[in-house]
Amino acid sequence: MKKTILFTFILLTGLIHLNAQSLKGNTALKIKTESHYSHLPIHNSSSKSKAMKYGNVAVYDKDNNLIRSVLTDEDGNYELDLADTGTYTIEVKYAGYETIEETIEVLNDVEVEADFSLSRDELRKERVLSEVVYSMDAGYVDGEVYLSSNNAQLNTNDYGKGLTAGEINDFGKWNLWNDYLNNELSTYQQTWKLNPQNRYVVQLTNDEKSPLVGAKIQLINSVNNVIWESKSDNTGKAELWGSLDGKEAEVKHILIDYFGVTKTIRNPKTFKKGINTLKMNLSCGASNLVEIAFVVDATGSMSDEINFIKRDLNKIMYNAQNFYKDVSIKYGSVFYKDSTENYITKHKDFTDVLSEALVYIDEQFAGGGGDMPEAVDAGLDVAINQLSWSEDTRSKLLFLILDAPAHNDEKVIKRINELSRKAAKKGIKIIPITGSGINKSGEYLMRALALSTNGTYLFLTDHSGIGSGHIEPTVDEYDIKLLTERVSEIIKANIYYPKCEEDIPEFDMNYPDSVVTFTMEHGQIYEDLLNQDTLNNEEINKIEWKYYPNPTRDYVTIESPEIIEFIYLTDLSGKILQRVNFNDSHKITLFLGDYPTGIYLLRYPIGKQWVSGKVVLVR
Repeated sequence: MKKTILFTFILLTGLIHLNAQSLKGNTALKIKTESHYSHLPIHNSSSKSKAMKYGNVAVYDKDNNLIRSVLTDEDGNYELDLADTGTYTIEVKYAGYETIEETIEVLNDVEVEADFSLSRDELRKERVLSEVVYSMDAGYVDGEVYLSSNNAQLNTNDYGKGLTAGEINDFGKWNLWNDYLNNELSTYQQTWKLNPQNRYVVQLTNDEKSPLVGAKIQLINSVNNVIWESKSDNTGKAELWGSLDGKEAEVKHILIDYFGVTKTIRNPKTFKKGINTLKMNLSCGASNLVEIAFVVDATGSMSDEINFIKRDLNKIMYNAQNFYKDVSIKYGSVFYKDSTENYITKHKDFTDVLSEALVYIDEQFAGGGGDMPEAVDAGLDVAINQLSWSEDTRSKLLFLILDAPAHNDEKVIKRINELSRKAAKKGIKIIPITGSGINKSGEYLMRALALSTNGTYLFLTDHSGIGSGHIEPTVDEYDIKLLTERVSEIIKANIYYPKCEEDIPEFDMNYPDSVVTFTMEHGQIYEDLLNQDTLNNEEINKIEWKYYPNPTRDYVTIESPEIIEFIYLTDLSGKILQRVNFNDSHKITLFLGDYPTGIYLLRYPIGKQWVSGKVVLVR
């Protein structure tokens, strides 16, 4: 039953004329301090309101289709643009409060103001207040559920700018990954028996170059058995593996099923020879649903990482949700420990209410542990098999946050191999985030899981000064960013989908779009997070290149007055699509016509940095 105790709604006709309709307003949480909350130190029984920070506001059309969805800002404000006039339903949700639904009529060229105040949900009040200890402010219960409970208080002074992380996208350095397999990481292939090899890449588009998302794609061998199954992601690409143990597989064809429309790629080529592209005569469009799960080691050494989630997840999701207002994001959580602890796994299924997911995360706190390894396989099993992943989504992301390796007995190894296959089949990208307890064996396993599921690998570093020391990863170079920035970039890149109209949606990146210039100091010690580079004042080298036309429909010409050996073409995630060699020339031409419309990066590695330029491919 839904009801509203305090609700104000204002429709202003003819007040502000706009080119398109706009809906905006303010949301608040009405908090009562009644006497039956006797176990809390409340000194009055008044009612007050607090801003509904990071609450959900969604607009549906008359057929109940989601039109726009945003999260409110820190002051409870929201704003939504509506393309057409008509009748809409506004839905406002926040954990522990009654949902508001209101029907509005939007007239032509007006701004609609809708202010909401949500009251406590009587059916949920007892559960929420009994399980979460809220801080007190001026004698009333603080409804800002995204803050930490008293079980694990955050000290922002200790955190400074926050946890720092590097990223290794082995899809972006595929040859280097294979080099490491024959050297530093060779031992761990034998341990985990998980070595994605014989790589096949499929790129699906319709005739108008829009990526086809969510297609079921199978790699078939010579006796018609399925070797590997995957799904095309938000870029229309799928990664398929001929083997997990490194042995050659005889591949006959690739079978594609796009919601009942089937196609076959016969005699497909491995990635060494290029990407398998296929155009299908289908309409443009992708699901607006995105599902994100956080699988977290909840043992005692993980307090820093869990506190990161409590403190920063709301801001990460606020930026992602409000950047993609036509997308519905659902959140799920799994916490795991080990068989010797007070529990092995706990989980909360997907919800589209961010505050509900944060309340559940807030209830968890790091404890126990200290006897590595932990039940990583159990956490993954619950996440992959028990969370209610939807069939049709734009993207499925699983962030695996841990600082202890998995058990490496035969049963667990087999289970993890099976789970990697199951995740790939469902289209779930596993994105590990490893902390200070991870050893080289754990690093290998996490990178192999990321590769097998089309994910990427994040690792915490010592630059923040938080927690224990972290091992250096096996890689040539990497840059450092705040973990919040890393996670935000990954989420946004996996939600991105070019509009079906001619225009390409903006993507907030600081990359130039015509001329790329980089000035390099010899002997530079790279610490880009803190911007505290140490220079030795040696000769400065300047590298510059330009490219045109931009946007383009097919070809891009790249020119450089300097000698550049090669440039990579990548997608937004950094996955390499082509390496373009200059061959002692100052000018080359690159063909993009086989790729979907969207945003691509031209990237050149210099030391520990990637120097990048943005190019837009249109129809």
